[in-house]
Amino acid sequence: MSVTAELRKLFEFELYNYLKENIIYSPNIKCLKTEISIKKTKINQARGRIGFRFLNNAQGYCLSTSVDSPELIVFFNKINPPYRSNNPEGVVYAMNTSMEIGFKSFAPNLGGAVDLPRNEEERKKTCEWIYTKVRDIYLPRAMNLIELKPETIKDIILFPNYYAYPFLTILYLSKKHNRSLTDKEMELIFSKRKRILGNKLFDKKLLEIYL
Repeated sequence: MSVTAELRKLFEFELYNYLKENIIYSPNIKCLKTEISIKKTKINQARGRIGFRFLNNAQGYCLSTSVDSPELIVFFNKINPPYRSNNPEGVVYAMNTSMEIGFKSFAPNLGGAVDLPRNEEERKKTCEWIYTKVRDIYLPRAMNLIELKPETIKDIILFPNYYAYPFLTILYLSKKHNRSLTDKEMELIFSKRKRILGNKLFDKKLLEIYL
C-alpha cells in the first residue's frame, strides 16, 4: 500500500468516527464511510447526501452534496418550463466545493479541496474543520431544502447554479409559506448577473399567477 493510500485509510476512518459521534441532527441522518446520508421518512419523501471524495491531483478532499425532492419535482413537471434544468433529471439541488467561486466556504485552496492530513495532529484538526463546515453550512442547507423551509430562498439567491430550477423553487417556497418576496429579493431575482430566471417572460407570468 502506498503512503497516500495508507494516509487516506487512517484519515477516512477517523473522519467517519468523528462525524458519527458529533453529528446529531435527526434520526434519519446516517454517517457512512465517506458520506452522510439523509434518508427519506414516512412524512417526507425527500432525501439527500453529503459526500467526501479524494482528488489525486489536489491531494485532498472535496465535498459534494445533493437533494432529491419528489414534491418539488411534481411542481416542476406541472409547470413544464421551456428551459432546461441546471442539474441531472430528478436532482433538485447539487453542488461540489470546486463550484465555489470567490470565497471558498469549504477550503481556502484552489479547487475547493481540504489537504490530506499527514499526521495525527493534522487529522484531528482536519476532522474538526470538516465537521464544522458540515454542521454550519452544508447540512443546514440540505435540510432546509429537504424540509422545504423558506430559508432556502436566501440560499438560492446566493447560489442559484446549485439548484435545478432556482426561480421555480423560489416560487414554490413563497407560495407554500404564503411569503411575499421583498423588493430587494425581486431585484436580485431579476438581475441578469444572478441568472436565476430561466426565461424572463415565462417566469414573470408565473410570478403574476402564483404570487
